[in-house]
Amino acid sequence: MEEFSHFLQLIGEAMPDLLSLILCPALLLVAGLLLAVFHKKKAYLPLAVGLGGAGAFLVGCEAGASAVLFIYAAAYVVFAVLVSLLFLIPFPVRGSKEERADELYEKFHMPLNVPLGEEAESAEEPAGAAGGENVRLEHALSLLEQLKKCDLSAGDRLEADALGRKLESCKGRALGEEETRQVNDCLASILKLTAKYKL
Repeated sequence: MEEFSHFLQLIGEAMPDLLSLILCPALLLVAGLLLAVFHKKKAYLPLAVGLGGAGAFLVGCEAGASAVLFIYAAAYVVFAVLVSLLFLIPFPVRGSKEERADELYEKFHMPLNVPLGEEAESAEEPAGAAGGENVRLEHALSLLEQLKKCDLSAGDRLEADALGRKLESCKGRALGEEETRQVNDCLASILKLTAKYKL
């Protein structure tokens, strides 16, 4: 027991009075602000309790009197409640993965409502008609290459390979309505994968 009290005295002598009083509340303020910005409210309570215990230990080492420790603990609880009010501030939320995938889908979506006359003309002139589709396919294939460099799960890797083969088979030629629908489905799958792996 004497060794423990000696250890507490050493910590109390090594640390300035003011530092032991403000260190943990300052850390709580910074951490609370970061947690509020990133909407991690559940992590706040364990963090506040942990920092409060550390602060009480440091103040106990410094002061050695239970009255000072009680006053510090009460002040810390009030301060922690005030810091928790940061979670009431409506910090902007980054778009969810689904919203991002929908935006990308709209950007690269290929229309299916091509009149039959135009489809017949595009079959006669595949190089000109397929130009815009090839741009989309090239971009989709480059996204697949980036995906393959990620740490994909086994199922996602198989899906990426299948999507790549399908898009390669459609490249450089005019597409019918059914093929265009299949390409759109492939693009939607690629966009979901890119959103999942945050590319």
